[in-house]
Amino acid sequence: MLSECEEHGYYRGESCSVCGEEGKFLMNEKELNSLSRIIAGALRHFPEKLGLMMDGKGWVDVSSLIDAIGTGRSGFNWLRVHHIEALVYTDPRERYQIDGGMIRATYGHTIDVNLDDLPPADIDVFYYPVTEEEADMIIEGGLHPVDRKKVHLSGSIEKAIEAGKVRTDEPLILKIDGVKAKKDDVKIYHAGKDVYITDNVDAKYISKVADSEIKKIIKEKKL
Repeated sequence: MLSECEEHGYYRGESCSVCGEEGKFLMNEKELNSLSRIIAGALRHFPEKLGLMMDGKGWVDVSSLIDAIGTGRSGFNWLRVHHIEALVYTDPRERYQIDGGMIRATYGHTIDVNLDDLPPADIDVFYYPVTEEEADMIIEGGLHPVDRKKVHLSGSIEKAIEAGKVRTDEPLILKIDGVKAKKDDVKIYHAGKDVYITDNVDAKYISKVADSEIKKIIKEKKL
C-alpha cells in the first residue's frame, strides 16, 4: 500500500515508518504493482506505445505520462502528479528520477538513451552474477550488454547474488576492479540504490570471487 504521512511524507506499508501513524491512502498494492509495471515499460522500453515524447537522456513529461496512462490504461483515471511522485520517492530500488516536471528511468533500458549526467560511481569494487557456463567466456572476453543497452553492476556481493538467483540457483560472482577501470577512464555511473551502469567492462578488470566467499555470504545472509 502507498500512503502519505502529513508530517513525514510518502511511505509504503500499513503505517509511517517514522511515527507509526496511518497516513492518507494513495493506492493499494495491486494498483501500485500495476502502475510500476506500466511506468517501467514506458520509460525503459516502449514510450511510443503510450504516445510519449522522450528526449535523448530518457526524460518524459510527467503530465504527458499521466494523461497517457489515464486514457490508455483502464482504472487509472484518478492518477495525478502526487501519485507518480509517491511511487518514485518510495521506490526501494531507486529506479527513477523526477526533476522539473520531468521523469525518467535511470537504468534497465532497452532503448538508446544518454545517461552520462548520472553521478559517477563512488565505490571502487563492483560485482556481476553469472552462470557457470558464462564465467570463463566473460573472464576472457569481457562484459558487454546483452538484453539491455548498458552493463548493470552491483555494489556488493550480496546484491549480485540476489540478482543472479533470478537466473540460476547457484550464481557465480565476478569482481570488477573499479580503481583500475577508472584510471583507464572507464565511465561507471551510479544509477540506482545498488545499481551501477557502464557501456562495457574489459576482461583485464574482471576476476572471480572465491566460491567459499560466496557460500559464506549466502549462509550468513540466508540468501
